[in-house]
Amino acid sequence: MTIEITLIGTGVAMPQPHRVQSGILVNLDSPVLFDCGSGVLPRLLDYASIGHVFLTHLHLDHVADVMSLIKAKWLCGSYDLQVYGPSGTKEWLSRVFDAYPYMIGKMNVDVFEMVDRDRISIGRYEIVCARTAHGMPSLGYGIADKEGCVRVVYSGDTEPIKSIAALASGADLLIHECSFPDSVPDVTNHTTPRMLGEMMGRVAVGRIILTHLYPHTIGFEEEMMATVHKYCSCDVTIGKDMETVVLDSA
Repeated sequence: MTIEITLIGTGVAMPQPHRVQSGILVNLDSPVLFDCGSGVLPRLLDYASIGHVFLTHLHLDHVADVMSLIKAKWLCGSYDLQVYGPSGTKEWLSRVFDAYPYMIGKMNVDVFEMVDRDRISIGRYEIVCARTAHGMPSLGYGIADKEGCVRVVYSGDTEPIKSIAALASGADLLIHECSFPDSVPDVTNHTTPRMLGEMMGRVAVGRIILTHLYPHTIGFEEEMMATVHKYCSCDVTIGKDMETVVLDSA
């Protein structure tokens, strides 16, 4: 069972020329999108085939292109979409549709609000939810294979939290936000390299990719990777837009 992960966007709400906002495309039995911030949609070459979107939370840099995706699917005759997210997702999307009334009734959009430890089957895979800490309802997600082994974990935006560390234990890949270098003081709702390293220090994971990178991280990339690696010893890299990782069968 091969899993192909593409980091569509590794950036944040502050524009950067080399990073668009948050979005990760995972090819399972069908393409699944995690988050859909501004700039993500134009990079989705086969957007019509996306039937599942998982939102970590409702901040604009994670959801700005959701309605654009819905309209694009409608225009090409692809009318079905399932949207998953934390508490508040149904009301948020309903209000977005209210702002564009000509779209109401055009699409078959089902919205599911998820909580910690919920599981959703998609083909031979299962998406596992984990509570995160971001000052609002928020979730991270794991992708488990048919044996129930979690292969990939995506944190979304969060402070270090045991639920993500536990979900990532034994995984091949953890895609974790690392918004700021350690030189930025008093970081809350997000994670720095030292925070992430301390969280993952006793957790076995194959590789960590750092994402959700503010402009403050420019010039500190090597230091950030080295700090996380010092604690957990696994391969640590800085995420790049449109980078693809392929995980072969376990």
